[in-house]
Amino acid sequence: MKIAAAALILSCLIIAPFKAYSAEIGGMAPSFSLKDITGNTVTFESLKGKVVFLDFWGTWCGPCKEEFPELDALYKKYGKDGFEVVGISVDKSESNVAEYLKKRPVSFTILTNTKGDVAEAYGIPGMPTGFIIGKDGVIRYRHVGFSKAFLPVYEKEIVELLKKP
Repeated sequence: MKIAAAALILSCLIIAPFKAYSAEIGGMAPSFSLKDITGNTVTFESLKGKVVFLDFWGTWCGPCKEEFPELDALYKKYGKDGFEVVGISVDKSESNVAEYLKKRPVSFTILTNTKGDVAEAYGIPGMPTGFIIGKDGVIRYRHVGFSKAFLPVYEKEIVELLKKP
């Protein structure tokens, strides 16, 4: 009985990390190529060399609505220093995203992922989910959900990564 229990625990430890998230802290961020709301293609590779806050969101998500102006403020504050915010909408309709942005415009890049393949590659557990990625393309932090209490943490992590070569 003890051997069976130990085998079960061991198998969970071996299998669970592969199922929990595809994008792990300390690992390379999965590559993507998506269209922005004007139809231009943006690739993950085009963001290398910058600190990136990659934000997965949906037009129906209440916390996302609260988070957007705060991310926009961070982008405006640190964009000149090599910081980029990229919002990836998981909505199935690009027109919903366009309508949403007419009411809540932001100055950072918005991409659409109607197929959901990029969100799946990142293993999104909830909305919003943000990944802070270093200049080297490595995921340094992951944040699920949003509260204004997160903002000092975001800023500290961003500033720390901007200081690194």
